[in-house]
Amino acid sequence: MLRPSMSQILKPGESYYEFVVAVARKAREIAADAEEEHLCLEEKPVTMAVQLFASGEEKLSDMDVSIEGPVGLHAAEESGREAPEEG
Repeated sequence: MLRPSMSQILKPGESYYEFVVAVARKAREIAADAEEEHLCLEEKPVTMAVQLFASGEEKLSDMDVSIEGPVGLHAAEESGREAPEEG
């Protein structure tokens, strides 16, 4: 179980869904950076991402949690479809 809990991290009015998406994206970023730099992580990327949000180093308001964000673009590229236009 992750500590602190989501309810301790989220501010009133913030979405649990957006928090989960933001943590997942940050964890992927951490894992990709570690792989690129050939680093061995001592903690799991999700644990590290949650700690960043809990400490205030990362903020939910600073993350792109829209479906058209990086994950939506990546999925479109893998399927051979054109990525949705931004704007």
